[in-house]
Amino acid sequence: MAIKSSTKNKTMVVTISSPPVNAFSSSDLIEMNDLIEKVSFDNEISVIIIENEGKGFSAGADRKEHGLDKEKLEIINDYLWKLSNAIYNSDVPIICCCDGFVIGAGFFIPSSSDIVLATKDSYFQMPGINFDVLVGSAHLGRIVPKQRVREMVFTGERVGVEEILSYGGISSIHEDKESMMKRAHEIAAKIVSMERDSIKVLKKILNSNEPVDVNRAFKKEQQLTFQNKKNLLD
Repeated sequence: MAIKSSTKNKTMVVTISSPPVNAFSSSDLIEMNDLIEKVSFDNEISVIIIENEGKGFSAGADRKEHGLDKEKLEIINDYLWKLSNAIYNSDVPIICCCDGFVIGAGFFIPSSSDIVLATKDSYFQMPGINFDVLVGSAHLGRIVPKQRVREMVFTGERVGVEEILSYGGISSIHEDKESMMKRAHEIAAKIVSMERDSIKVLKKILNSNEPVDVNRAFKKEQQLTFQNKKNLLD
């Protein structure tokens, strides 16, 4: 399975496991979205940790799939929006643990999460401009300053984890995955000890305090990208 999960002490760990580079197929996005939505309403779960297996967190959407099938591209677009929304609006906090490269659609997951941790060799990249895919800037704005977002999406260049930390977009950097996951579970244990209903309300408050409606902005990005693609093909 590309999306694995396990539960212990009111904490669900969701693992991205789609070798060799953890690229998301349409079915992967559907599976992960359905899981996050289901867990959000499970009173026995108080926090979710998202992690990865392999050498990178995610290389983004599987271009081998959507590059050959327009229907699959539509599903990927739809469920990338739905998954981002499910993470962002989940009733419980979501801790994202990034180990290795975080690219394209993979970047939407930490950008939609509540707390982000990373290993020291991780890097982040939005190379969509190279493929005329223009979505992602709204989500990047949650962890990267606006002017740096512009440079990232205009050039597609990668950004190291130390730089993201300097902006406050990442809570902490770790020597290896083991120490990162240890910290994630320490944070999770503190959240679990709190009243779940209070945590639920607090997350809604925090989301409402953000100046940009990320999900609405993402939908606009998708619409403009689709129109641009259409114009390029005409």
